[in-house]
Formats: sequence, structure tokens, C-alpha cells
Amino acid sequence: MEYVELLKDMWSSISNYFNYHKILNENLTTLREKRKRLECREEDINTELGDAQCNRRKKAKREVENWLKEVQHVKDSAQKIEQEAGERRHFSRLSFLSQFEANMNKVDEMLELGNFPTGILIDVHQDEGNALLTAQLIGETTAKINLENIWTCLEKGEIQSIGVWGMGGIGKTTVVTQIHNQLLENRDTFGHVYWVTVSKDSSIRRLQDAIAGKINLDFSKEEDEKIRAALLSKALQKKKKFVLVLDDVWEVYVPREVGIPIGVDGGKLIITTRSRDVCLRMGCKEIIKMEPLSEVEAWELFNKTLERYNALSQKEEEIAKDIIKECGGLPLAIVTTARSMSVVDSIAGWRNALNELREHVKGHTIDTENDVFKILEFSYNRLNDEKLQECLLYCALFPEDFKIHRVSLIRYWIAEGLVEEMGSWQAERDRGHAILEKLANVCLLERWGNGKYVKMHDVIRDMAINISKKNSRFMVKIGRNLEDLPSDIEWSNNNVERASLMGSGELSNLMFVPNWPKLSTLFLQNDKLSYLLRPTLVKGLPNSFFVHMLGLRVLNLSFTNIAFLPNSIYDKVNLQALILCSCPKLRRVGSLAKLKELRELNISDNKIETIPDGIEKLVHLKHFNWSSDSLNPNHLSNPLSNLFSNLVQLQCLRLDDQRLPDVRVEELSGLRKLEILEVKFSSLHNFNSYMMTEHYRRLTHYHVGLNVFQHFLSELYGSCKQVTVEACNLEEGKDNYGYQFVLPTNVQFFRIEECHLPTGLLDVSQSLKMATDLKACLIARCKGIEYLWSVEDCIASLNWLFLQDLQSLRVLFKLRLSDIVSCSSLKSLYVSYCDNLKHLFTPELVKYHLKNLQRIHVGNCRQMEDLIVAAEVEEEEEEEVINQRHNLILCFPNLQSLTLEYLPELKSIWKGTMTCDSLQLTVWNCPELRRLPLSVQINDGSGERRASTPPLKQIRGQKEWWDGLEWSTPHAKSIFEPTLDSFETDENPSTSWIYYASFMNDVRDIFEDVCFDSGRM
Repeated sequence: MEYVELLKDMWSSISNYFNYHKILNENLTTLREKRKRLECREEDINTELGDAQCNRRKKAKREVENWLKEVQHVKDSAQKIEQEAGERRHFSRLSFLSQFEANMNKVDEMLELGNFPTGILIDVHQDEGNALLTAQLIGETTAKINLENIWTCLEKGEIQSIGVWGMGGIGKTTVVTQIHNQLLENRDTFGHVYWVTVSKDSSIRRLQDAIAGKINLDFSKEEDEKIRAALLSKALQKKKKFVLVLDDVWEVYVPREVGIPIGVDGGKLIITTRSRDVCLRMGCKEIIKMEPLSEVEAWELFNKTLERYNALSQKEEEIAKDIIKECGGLPLAIVTTARSMSVVDSIAGWRNALNELREHVKGHTIDTENDVFKILEFSYNRLNDEKLQECLLYCALFPEDFKIHRVSLIRYWIAEGLVEEMGSWQAERDRGHAILEKLANVCLLERWGNGKYVKMHDVIRDMAINISKKNSRFMVKIGRNLEDLPSDIEWSNNNVERASLMGSGELSNLMFVPNWPKLSTLFLQNDKLSYLLRPTLVKGLPNSFFVHMLGLRVLNLSFTNIAFLPNSIYDKVNLQALILCSCPKLRRVGSLAKLKELRELNISDNKIETIPDGIEKLVHLKHFNWSSDSLNPNHLSNPLSNLFSNLVQLQCLRLDDQRLPDVRVEELSGLRKLEILEVKFSSLHNFNSYMMTEHYRRLTHYHVGLNVFQHFLSELYGSCKQVTVEACNLEEGKDNYGYQFVLPTNVQFFRIEECHLPTGLLDVSQSLKMATDLKACLIARCKGIEYLWSVEDCIASLNWLFLQDLQSLRVLFKLRLSDIVSCSSLKSLYVSYCDNLKHLFTPELVKYHLKNLQRIHVGNCRQMEDLIVAAEVEEEEEEEVINQRHNLILCFPNLQSLTLEYLPELKSIWKGTMTCDSLQLTVWNCPELRRLPLSVQINDGSGERRASTPPLKQIRGQKEWWDGLEWSTPHAKSIFEPTLDSFETDENPSTSWIYYASFMNDVRDIFEDVCFDSGRM
């Protein structure tokens, strides 16, 4: 064993011998760069000390003086070793690398010490502020974290302005008051501290007066704002270091125009506001959003404020927690509610209070409107735009905590007239997103789900409903039994303009027909997640249900069990949007000829047996979504022949129904305003005919299918430029009839399944080589393909690659040694059921082409032996060169997840050592894998070995497999064991569909949503 270890040391030394010049040059460059950074920091500090000499009350701290002395020694040492680097002989330089490392570490240490977070000067001056009264911070994970984030920013010299934003009542002032008091306790570091509360109707002049009053500056006789700003700036600069807090800022006040010298001689600014936009426009370098309290923190705050002499009973505590949920983590709402409940001493009183809060009935127990909504309504009133306010109120039609799909919401707004119609759907969409951003920036909406959804805070929603109920314009009864509602209160209210009865019970036996002549929006849909468990409208609607809804513009009946539409719907001449997604019992829709104002017709995921009559009359139609998952092989009785010649205003068209014949290419190419298209062709001839028109270049998004018999997945509808090909023989790049496959060159997602392909993927279509926008590629259950491409021909833009059941695949990429980085964009790779694939990568691929890989999943490849294997060597190459290759340290700098499953022949991941910064490694059913490419000893270049930090975030594997692993050193297992998350042998950590779903989610996240989401409405 000692002999083996000796050989390892020898080969390691030989490796260093050959790589010495490269390592030396890299280290020399790094050391010079770090030394220059240290010199710059030294110069900055000396400059600041020189300026401080003008003020006798300032001097350098002792630690700064000692640091400057030490810096000189470090600089001398670094310069010396730089000079010696080129003077020593070849073999003597091996131990020289350790000296380089020691010098670089010392320079790093001095740079770190030179930050001086508390400043470099001792600043003696009079106290300029008094501590403010503030409430104790509640919770360890929200308010205190916010406080720590703000304090950290203050300690950083490069951050001169901080914006703290969040909804009214979230606790901004409380946290910043704590910061103010801490600043007063650290005057030597931060200097003078000033707090100014900005009045609601403030102006630059009034703000200048307020700041001037804090520093005893009198310029009341000066009228010119610019001169006042200059005087104020000069006075503040004389203070040198200072922190100015502006609380509750509503308007944008450019610091320079006010006279606030941020960044000059240590001046810092903190503002609190409800608008992120204010932070941005005032130039805040760090913007911190205040988040609501967690349930635990909210309960703690409620209990603390309640101040009960006796503990709550179990029943009272249950109701109290429900009340807290209604407050949505908003500290002001919680405090106000708790104070009002402090005198309630009966269970009936608690129940009544909860009912009042839920029903938004103005009462004396919880004066929510006066104490909480007053603050929140102020944000609403400050929108100063009636349409903007209406857009916000519209969001209250959705259930609490509902993720509102942004694009779907924008479509509702357009149908309602809240967003005006424009020349294109993209322009309308952009206008809608701009409105959403305005509402999110003032905390009236919250961004959610990678920015594709918004949520309305519960208390904000309560406020919106409260506003709309003042004149009875809204009726929001979600998930309620409506048959028993009194007609004189609910069904005969002439003022109702919008009604949301989402997920409500049966309406077929209503005693009264709704009399809502002003109604414009009616939500009767169910939620996708609950419609199977709790079906609605099973008995349908009364025929006369819509008779008095003369102004109806938006109707949504999606995810209900309605079997027919009431006759009274077909004469609603003002209807702009009719949405009938996923109505499984609906088999027929009557004539739509009278609905001539219709802009949106969404009949997706349906089983309707005939296309509705009268669609050709809908000359204003902009969005037509027809899709069906019906397995009926018969064609529809009235196909769409010559339909689209009348629908020239179409912007979005989705046709996904195997019962439909191919749309004529002439009709499609004639739709000049079309922006989004989803369509299928049954032959390569028709597919190519459309592509040859280049009509697709007009489109912002498309999904074109060839021979796709299955229902298109709606998850990617309208999100990118996608082509799907199924069941085609493209063995020579042509089908059985000799047609060449024409792929659009701007395709972003290429999906090909159950096809016979050429040996190399690029031979499928010549245009694939020009697909410079391709981001994702999925190839599954295809024959013939042996490799994807040569690395030199790789599609450089590709991010995601999914390969499944490719039995002829032997290698991923053909590699000809090259330094050209061709696959540098690849982030995720999924490979499964490729039984002839014996390895994935070579070291050259990893080193030059796959640096950005973040996720690798390999599963069910029965002949896979090595994940990474060195290229075959020539016979004349010496054994030491072969060993040197195998002992390379491979680096995956961005790899986050490596999953290996059901690989019965896998013997190694890599025979050398592999380093990753933060990797989660999962191994499942790989019985031959007995060694991991992880080392706890790395040669540092001088022959010495040092322990390395495990480059793993987590190892997941079966306990039996872990216990059988072999380690290079006795203590290695104990070092890595803390990262182990073991599971039982019969416990499968994942299945192939999970990785497919993960892949599809990754793909969707990189593209923009532009279409109505039938799943989240």
C-alpha cells in the first residue's frame, strides 16, 4: 500500500512538472492583479486621511495605522517573488508555487482587513439626534433579517443610498426606527443622524425646510429652489459623515435637486416608501423589500399585543389563529385587530369578530376599515388613475391567495375596456404588463412564479372588496351555495358591475333570475385543481339566466360540468370574451352569429362534436383557441374550410384537434395580423409548403406540429417558437415521398419523437445548422441516430437537451480536438434508456465545451460504464502519459445536480478527481459504482498535501451502496458522511416522468407567457 501511495506522489509530481509553466503564469498574473488592488485601497485610505487633517477633531484609528505598515511589508514581499519567478531554474521551481500561494493568501487577507466597515477615522462631535420610540421587533426570520440587511448595507462603503419599500402597515418605519437608534449608538462610525418624516403633500421646498431645520440652517428668505439646494448641500458637506432618513416618501425627490450630497464625504440616505419605483428613480443603490410576517411571527405579535390577563381557551385560540390568517401577515392589521379583541371575553364575541372580518361588515369589534384600510386605501387613492384603480379592484374577483396568471388577467382587462385595444397583441400585452408593474411597485400586487403570475395580499384584497361594496358594484361569493341568497339583496341589485361566483354550487334551481343590467364580467369557472373533486354546474344554468345581463362583456365557464349553454347567452351583443376551457360534459355550442363584438373565443381542451355555427361572422375576433383531446377518429362534421378568409383580425390562433383536416396554407399565410399560431400538419408536404411561405417569420410565437396525433400540451402554448415532429421516416433527411424536411431557422424548441433519423441529428434538416436561436431540444424513441453532432458544428445557443430511448445512440458528440467553445450554453442534460451509450463525455468535452452545465441526469442506460472517459490513446504513447490523463482534475464550476439511476454496468464517474462548488449527487441502483471522484487530498504544487473541503452539498444514495464504497484514504468517508442523505433499497427517489416534468418546467421558465392560461384563470 505504501508503494502505491509513493507511485501516486511520483505521478503527481510529474504532472506538476509538465503543467508548471502554465500554473506559474496564471499565479503570476493573479498575484499582480491582487497587489494592484491592494495598492489602490492603500491610496484611497491615504487620501481620506490627508483630507481628515483639515479637521482637528478627526484622526486615523490605531488599527488603520498598523494596517498601513503591514501593507508595505506585503507589497515588498509580493514584488520580490514576482521578480524571482523568472530567475530560478526549471526543477527548483516546483516548491516555488507554495510561496506564490502564501503571498496571494496574505494579499487577500490584507484586502479583507482593509475594508474597515466601521470607518478609518475617530470622529468626535456633539450629539445631533435623540433615540426614537419604537416597537420591539417580532420574529427572528423577517423583521430582524430585514434590519440586518439594512445594517450590512450601511456598513458597506460603496452603498450610499438604501430604499426600504413595502405595503402600508408592513413595518417599514418600525425597522428603520431601530436602524436610526443603532446609528445614534455608533456615531463614531456613521457621524450625524437625521430623521425627517415626509408629509403626504410634501414638495421639494417643504422637504428642504424640514432637513434645514434638523441642521439649524436658516434660508427661509431664499425663494429659488436651486440656490436653496446649493446652500443645503454645502451645509451637509460640512458635517462630513451623516445619515439622513426620509420616512414615508410618496413622490420622487432627486437628492441632488433637494440638496442632499449623497456619497460626498460619507453622506448616506435611507428612504422608506410604498413604491419600488420611488426607490429606483431616487437612485437607491440597494433596494430592500419588507416581507409579511410568517404565521409563527404573526401569532407572536398578536399574543403580545392582545395583553390578556388569562390565557385563551382552546376554542378562542383556534378562532384567533383564523383571524390572524385574515390579516395576511400585515403587522398593522394584526396589531389593530389584536387591540380591538383585547376586551372580548366570550367565545361568541370571538366568533362574531371572525365573521365580521371575513364578511367585511363594518362593525365595532374590528374597526378594520378605519385603522387598516385607511392606510391601504391611501395607496389606492394615490394611483390617481381611474382605470388603474379599476384594474386593481378587478383582481379581487379571484379567490384569496390565488395565483393570477398575468396574461389571462390582461386579456380580461382588454375585454372590459380597461386596457385599450391597440395595433397588436404584443402592444396590448406590454401595456397590461406596465399596469401590473405599477401596481406591484406600490405593493398593491405581489409578483409571483418567475414573474408570470401576480398575487393580491389578503388584506389588500379585503380593502379592494370593501371599496367596491360601498356602492354595491361587486358581488364576490366564491365557493358558496347561492341558491338560498335572498333576491332583494343579491340578485336584483342594479348596480352590480362585476360578479365572481367561482367554484360556487348549483344555480339550476334559482328562484330568481339575476337582474344585473350593468354587469360586465361574470366568473362562474371552477379552479383546475378542484373541479374533479368538487364539480360545479352539474345541473347547468336556467335558460333565462343571462336575460337581464345586457352589458355582459366577459363570461368564463371553464372547468365546470355544464352540458349546454343557456339560450339567453347567444344574443349578448356586447360580449367580448367567451371562455369555455375544459368543460367535459359540453358537446355542443349553438350559433355564435349574433356575438359580433366577440374578440376572444376560447373553446380549449373540449370534446365538442361539431364546430359552432356563425364563427365566420365574428369579424372582430382576435383570439381563437380550439383544441380537443377527443379520441374520436372521425373528422368533425363542419371543418374550418374557408373560415379564416373572414377572420382577418386574428392575432392568436390555436388549432389542436386530430379531427380537423389540415388548414389550407393559403388561408394561414393570408392572416397578416397573426402573431401566435399553434397548428398541425399531417404531411411533410403541407408542413414544408407552409414553411416555404416564411409566414412564420411574422409570428412572435408558434408551435407547428408534423404528424402529431396526440393532444399538444398546453403548458408551452404561446411561450416560444416550437416545432414538434412525430412518426416520420427522415432517415436521409427526406420522407418516404422524397420531401426534404424544412425546419424554420428561428426555432427555439425542437421536439422529435418516434422517428427514423439519419446517423447524425444535423442531417435531419440543413436549416438545423442555422438554428442560432435554438434553446431546447427533446429527442425520444427514435431509431437510427448514432450521435448528435460534431462539437465544431454544435448549436451554441442550446441550453436544455433531453434524450430518451435512443437505442442506436453511441456517443453524444463527435469530438475533434479544438479549443473553440461551441457548447458553452448547455445547462441541463437528461439522458435515459439509451442502451448502446457506454459513456457521456471526454475530459476535453468537459474542459472546453461544458463549463456551464448545471444539471445532469443519466438513467436506465444498461451499457453505461463511465460517465467521463479519456479518449483512446495511441499504442506508442507512454504509460505515464496515459496515467497523467486519468489523474486530471476535472472542474464543473456550475454543476448543481448529478443524478445516476439504474446503471447496472457503471464503474466510474471519472477515474481522476472531479471538483464542483456545490453539488447534489444522487446515486440509485448503480451496484458496480464503488468509487467517487472526490478527493480530500489535493497536491498544492510543493509536494505537500492538504485536506480539501468537500465540494458537495449533498450525497443521496442507498445505505447499502454507501457502506460498500471504496475510499483512497481511511478518513475520507468520515469527511463526506455528513453530506449523506440515505434512503432504503426499495425507496425509489424519482421516476422518469419527474425528470421530464422538470425539463419541461425549465424550458417554460426561460420563455415569456403570451397566451391565456386555461389552467389558471
